[in-house]
Amino acid sequence: MKLIGLVLLCLTMLMTLLGAPAPFQTKAHAAGELKPFPQQVSYPGIIKPNHVTQAAMNSAVSSYYDYWKGKYLKNNLSSLPGGYYVKGEITGNPGGYTPLGSSEGQGYGMVITALMAGHDSNARTIFDGLFKTARAFKSKNNANLMGWIVADSSSAQGHYGSATDGDLDIAYSLILADRQWGSSGTINYLAEAKKMITNGIKVSIVTTNNRLNLGDSFGKNTFDTRPSDWMLSHLRAFNQVTGDQVWLDVINNLYTVYGQFSTSYSSTTGLISDFVVNNPPIPADPDFLEGPYDKEYNYNASRVPLRIVMDYAFYGDTRGRDIANKMAVWIKGKTNGVPGNIKDGYQLNGTARGSYATAVFVSPFISAATTNSAHQAWVNSGWDWMKNKKEGYFSDSYNLLNMLFISGNWWIPTAGGGTPDTQAPTAPSNLTTAVVSNNQINLNWTASTDNVGVAGYQVFRGGTQVGTPTGTTFNDTGLTASTAYSYTVKAVDAAGNLSANSNSATATTSANPTTGTNLALGKTAVASSVEASGFEASKATDGNSSTRWASNEGSNNEWIYVDLSVTQSVYQVKLNWEDAYAKGYKIQVSDDKTTWTDAYTATTGNGAIDDITFSTPKSGRYVRVLGVTRGTAYGYSLFDFEVYGAQ
Repeated sequence: MKLIGLVLLCLTMLMTLLGAPAPFQTKAHAAGELKPFPQQVSYPGIIKPNHVTQAAMNSAVSSYYDYWKGKYLKNNLSSLPGGYYVKGEITGNPGGYTPLGSSEGQGYGMVITALMAGHDSNARTIFDGLFKTARAFKSKNNANLMGWIVADSSSAQGHYGSATDGDLDIAYSLILADRQWGSSGTINYLAEAKKMITNGIKVSIVTTNNRLNLGDSFGKNTFDTRPSDWMLSHLRAFNQVTGDQVWLDVINNLYTVYGQFSTSYSSTTGLISDFVVNNPPIPADPDFLEGPYDKEYNYNASRVPLRIVMDYAFYGDTRGRDIANKMAVWIKGKTNGVPGNIKDGYQLNGTARGSYATAVFVSPFISAATTNSAHQAWVNSGWDWMKNKKEGYFSDSYNLLNMLFISGNWWIPTAGGGTPDTQAPTAPSNLTTAVVSNNQINLNWTASTDNVGVAGYQVFRGGTQVGTPTGTTFNDTGLTASTAYSYTVKAVDAAGNLSANSNSATATTSANPTTGTNLALGKTAVASSVEASGFEASKATDGNSSTRWASNEGSNNEWIYVDLSVTQSVYQVKLNWEDAYAKGYKIQVSDDKTTWTDAYTATTGNGAIDDITFSTPKSGRYVRVLGVTRGTAYGYSLFDFEVYGAQ
């Protein structure tokens, strides 16, 4: 009897242990997941809610996912058996079809299911079904992208153009899927991701000015863009799987655009409008695309804080941290530290336009606040607010994405899947200097290499940082005449790792020239071509820096010359470039407009103002700027063409 009792006691203890709650969620490896939920990553420099356990956060995420899946994930398309979609509302004209969902929702669903694999044993089947729908409903313009509407009709497949946000998420989710399940199954996830990234998004979405357009119907030369599409950490993943520098160039440009916009329109709040247009960037007009609040921080821009903060959390770019923290500081003050006081819409100056709290506005502001431990109470309160908030497709989907990030269950799909990048780039080499004038020295160096990718460079003059170019040239201006300067350069990657110094290079600016006068002012100017009325050659010599000459687009060999009326002794030329600048050009002089003599040659121009002083004066009646290599996809354009001679 004692033996039987002992056996029963042991069995009871064993059953108790087996039934005890585990410290983390169980992981279902039914589909061979390599990174099953929960991954509970701790991102460097990022805080999590600290008033609940990690296990409680994991449980809240999985419960919210189960709710979301039951309400929005559907596979009832009679026109596409086996095709899944995320049921949700659209904004815009469906063109005669009954819309069931959108490429936006398809992207949300594919990211979510790839991250929740391990909790959901059916996640891979769902993911593949979502991708089947994405491919069936291809864009009418580029088959590597998805048309923006899902409808239960075979004729709707290939009927619509694309929407940028959906395609970015879909391509990114395929990278997640490759890291989650590998690409040796029915779908080669990595190959499909690369095809979308290179043949789809790069070809049709990345503009010639390194912005992202609104979709493949909007053109490559537009400045029109939607900041909620600026998924910076997605673009870094694109760079890592393709090795294409263009994605880092786009990231750097979008940060520049954000900085220019915020300085002019939201210096206190850090907010940005639903749509941004023009260069320099400005808010779009009301009813630009979706409604009267297109120029404000509304239902599109509400998603931006998550996209920005993830670039810092995943890849360590402090520009993302600073933007996110600025937003967090402002919104905490605006709401007296109560997340439930956030409104669904703000003017850029912070004046509330909306009237109530909804998750697509609240949750991204909570994510933004994870950048600073000073926001701990706000993050804790926000987590409690968002984990139980259930509304509609748009808010619920984005709420779940924020919950995945805040809980550490959105892992990095590249560079070791969550392992921080700590390897510094190699040092730049072959740094050289070239004296341009009494106040300008140009630098050139050989590019660095990095295990992930070089994000840019830091230029130091005598130990003081003076520039952060993304390329391998820099023009240092505003210097003092007849002065020696010493330079070094460091490379930096997306994680903020700095290389060692380059070699040191020194140069001495030329002496101040004799005081002169602008000989070209008001003189006759002639150009090889004019882009349109209002951009004539005379606009570059009229002394008005708001008017400009512009050549035809797409041609390298264009020129403009000025007739000085009589032969002059020329010692200096100033060129004030518009955005369409010359990377390579020559300054030439002539007495007859037929035979030209080179006075100066540039091969690494970067726009802005070029102030060129000749070591010895050049004689000629005509002075010409001959474009050799365009710096952009456009032509050449000068606000001012000034020529100086000794008095």
